[in-house]
Amino acid sequence: MEIRRISVIFITFLFLASFTPSISHAAGNIKIGVINMQQVVRGSKAGKKAMAKLQKKFESVQKKLKAKQDKLKKFKKEIDQKASLMNEESRIKKQRQLQRQFAEYKQDEEDAKVEMQQEEAKLMEPIVKKLEKIVVKIGKDEKYTLILEKNMPGMYYISPDADITNKVIKKFNAAK
Repeated sequence: MEIRRISVIFITFLFLASFTPSISHAAGNIKIGVINMQQVVRGSKAGKKAMAKLQKKFESVQKKLKAKQDKLKKFKKEIDQKASLMNEESRIKKQRQLQRQFAEYKQDEEDAKVEMQQEEAKLMEPIVKKLEKIVVKIGKDEKYTLILEKNMPGMYYISPDADITNKVIKKFNAAK
């Protein structure tokens, strides 16, 4: 029984050892690159243009929200100052009005957030599609086995030699 077990282990070892040269040969041809897509978007001409447009829209939306917020603060201050002069019914009516306006402000704030996210997606979609094509082309032309996003979970160490972010930015800016 013991001889049989040793024979099975030995045959298994020989079988696995016969594949070792091909495994190590295949491993020698693996070329992995990493890319920081956020850096590419921020560093590319198209990305900078889209971010400037997004910033302009954000400032416009913020200005409108700030005006509504200031109006709310003014109304609350007015209620607080006149509260002692109001009868109970008027004070309650004004408090409800303030609560309604505050709820409207919060809804406007949420709507603005959604609007900004949609605008960002609309502006970034064509850039990301173009970037994906460029990354695929670099991968094929330079015979990469795999190109990964640098900021994805589980990436603990990346050799600077594997980072192709700047190369992608240059090719992206050169592409039309």
